[in-house]
Amino acid sequence: MKKRIIVTLFILVGLSAIPLIIGIFYLYTEAEKVQRSIFVNEVLTAGNEVVNRIDATIKNDTTALDGIEAASLDQNEIDTTNVISIQQSRKFLIDSVNNQPIGVIKSTIYFQENDSRIIANDTEYFTAAFRRLFPLYNEPWDPKNLQNDISNAFNIKDKNLIQLDSATTDLLSAGRLRLMITESLKNENVDSRFDFALFNAFTSQFVVEPQYTQPDKVLNSEFVFLLKYNEKVSSPHYLIIYFPTVRGIVLKRMSNIIILILVFFIITFTVAFVALYSLYRQKKTAEVTNEFINNVTHEFKTPIATISLACEVLADPSMLGDQDIRASYVEIINDENNRLKDMVTTVLETAQLRKGQIKMNFELIDMHELIQKITDSFALMVNSSNGTLNVALNADNHQLFGDRTHLTNSITNLIENAIKYSTNSPEILINTLSDNKNFIFSVTDKGVGIPQKAITKIFDNFYRVPHGNIHNVKGYGLGLGYVKKIVHLHHGRIDVQSEEGKGSTFTIYLPLKINK
Repeated sequence: MKKRIIVTLFILVGLSAIPLIIGIFYLYTEAEKVQRSIFVNEVLTAGNEVVNRIDATIKNDTTALDGIEAASLDQNEIDTTNVISIQQSRKFLIDSVNNQPIGVIKSTIYFQENDSRIIANDTEYFTAAFRRLFPLYNEPWDPKNLQNDISNAFNIKDKNLIQLDSATTDLLSAGRLRLMITESLKNENVDSRFDFALFNAFTSQFVVEPQYTQPDKVLNSEFVFLLKYNEKVSSPHYLIIYFPTVRGIVLKRMSNIIILILVFFIITFTVAFVALYSLYRQKKTAEVTNEFINNVTHEFKTPIATISLACEVLADPSMLGDQDIRASYVEIINDENNRLKDMVTTVLETAQLRKGQIKMNFELIDMHELIQKITDSFALMVNSSNGTLNVALNADNHQLFGDRTHLTNSITNLIENAIKYSTNSPEILINTLSDNKNFIFSVTDKGVGIPQKAITKIFDNFYRVPHGNIHNVKGYGLGLGYVKKIVHLHHGRIDVQSEEGKGSTFTIYLPLKINK
């Protein structure tokens, strides 16, 4: 599969994901709006319930004047000798025509020892300017309108009279209001951290100040409730409920939806990534397989051509009388046939390794003896190339359990590579060491080396370091993959250190004790 096809598919997947992301984001925003609307309605319902409870609490105030049977006297006429406590109350005088306060009755209640009560009343009427302009706040709540010019038209006495009396202020304490608000919010399934305040819009002062939040933030809250007017509350008082993180509350409520969206995104992008990665791997596998086929074809051509040429010579009638020449050509055919057999065997063994079907026959092996035997077989080849093959058998412990055949093939493969990838006369060092756990075997050459970007791939099946179409080094990319698999089947590992143009060192670590 060509690279541009992979890129095109990747772009198409990305483009198809855009409307999907937009659609999911739109659904999420709509769901957030719905959840926010539900939360706002719940808070509004709870706030209105609190306002009703405040109104009922004020009307049931024990300091109210209704039902008090006592003498009404001037305050200067009262004998306070037997008085044990004093309470004060206030009741507005309402103009029944205009439904506006025209004054206030200030009452002082004296409780005496004989359970009798004496009330001293003091009636004050508001100024004409005050009556004309009151009530001030018929418009919706707006903190910016708190400072207004008409407040200068009121007397200080009028302002003081219009405030809540001390008894009502004590009745609407911060603790009682918080309890009312908490209970009402829980009734609406709202269990979130909040702050609150009770604000007199006429005097621009807090009756109950916020406990945890800056006043300016509380005044800008979207949850503001006007207390009901009654004999105790005649000026506009607002109950304000403030939530520090409304969006956080909404997101917490949407946690299940958010998790599902995230899971959906993860699954979608994982599937897309896996699909694209699979296509990429297929592309790379196809390239490597094609290269392997080209290499195998090239390797097979030489023995096939040699056998074909030898057969043509043997078929020549003039060669029938020369038995020595016939024997030499028969020997050539036999050698090339064995070479083809070895190639096929290597390919089949690699296929068995990949499927895990290869059988290991473990036995006690003297690795020094095995290595010496293998290096002796290569001595003539190296010497004929004016090279050197040095062997340093320095391991103290060199006996282990392993498969003799596959270890022989693996060591042979490393030495063959060291010879093949030496540019001129090969210089090869074979060294052994041991520690408490491992037998260590290394093959070092001063050949062409391996590029750093190819080191991680050289153990892949069919992989060969790319050199274009040049086939001066025989092979088809199965050797190192085979070596690594055999080493792993012995519970060992293989490392490589290489620098391009300076040579390579392959090191095998085999455990001295493994399960047979």
